[in-house]
Amino acid sequence: MTALYSLRNVTRRFEDREVLRIDALDIEAHEIYALLGANGAGKSTLMRLLAFLDSPSGGELFFKGEKVPAGQEARFRPGVVWVPQFPVMFTGTLLYNTEYPMALKRVARHERRQRALELLESVSLERLANAPAHKLSGGEAQRASIARALAAGAEVILLDEPTANVDYRSVGELISLVRRIWEQRRLSICITTHNAALAAALCRRQIVLEEGKLVHRHVLPGGNVAWPGRLHHEPGGCCVSIPQAAAASLPEGTNLPCPARLRGLEDFAAGVSLRLEPAPGRLLDVLLEDEASQSAARALTLGCELTLCAESAGGGPCVLNRPRVDAQQNQKASHSKQATPANPAKRLS
Repeated sequence: MTALYSLRNVTRRFEDREVLRIDALDIEAHEIYALLGANGAGKSTLMRLLAFLDSPSGGELFFKGEKVPAGQEARFRPGVVWVPQFPVMFTGTLLYNTEYPMALKRVARHERRQRALELLESVSLERLANAPAHKLSGGEAQRASIARALAAGAEVILLDEPTANVDYRSVGELISLVRRIWEQRRLSICITTHNAALAAALCRRQIVLEEGKLVHRHVLPGGNVAWPGRLHHEPGGCCVSIPQAAAASLPEGTNLPCPARLRGLEDFAAGVSLRLEPAPGRLLDVLLEDEASQSAARALTLGCELTLCAESAGGGPCVLNRPRVDAQQNQKASHSKQATPANPAKRLS
């Protein structure tokens, strides 16, 4: 299936400073993505490229399989709506603001008014239809902007820090609203945020940037960083495979494959996270995104022992830094296995 967006060797420079470099990124349609990263990581720069408000300095950007030529971004904007951190409201009522995109398309006045009222009701703002739009609170303005995006016929909604200017209660309301709209309309939504809890609760996919580059890790609800992984069924039990880069981050002296205790398991929008303890007091968070791994993980018991291994280039588990053993040690290990069958999924006594 063709990706909604595809970026290949995309860079963005401002004078002599490179602020974004993405070797390869595919964003699928009809999904909710979180775009995460510290200030200056390149989130806003990437968002402007996705909104067709800016052009890459180098590389190729594709939208629905079609290459976006530099200088022709406006041709791809219909159906893509960017909602800034501080939404801009026109002078006039909220109803007028919601009608405006339809007025530009010359929709009949009675039809667009009815449609605008329905959209305001869908975001729980119908009571403020005749209120001055510029007096809305931060949370109300965000919901009003979503209604206006829907009025414009948005297929893609890009939300830039939607919770930065709203109170705690409004954050919950906004999460519920975005989830409901996505479930009803299956729009493609991308949200830039510093709120790890929001990303974990709402977004099924994550894009994490550090210093303008993609990082193949995920942010969990508490802010911890998790590596992507897979749960495999092996003849001896269960094996959790992690990327080679994650393996390199393990405590010095840890050789893979190795046993790891399951110390935590959490199920949220982006997948199932496992908290593993490959060495006493050293924890490693792994996120399982594929459904087969998630289903298998939900059957695990806290405290069970899994085998932690490194993932091969082909995506399967492989052995990394297996310690050498001499013939006598190997014979002892073999005898031990016969006496007590290995069971990587055994429970703690």
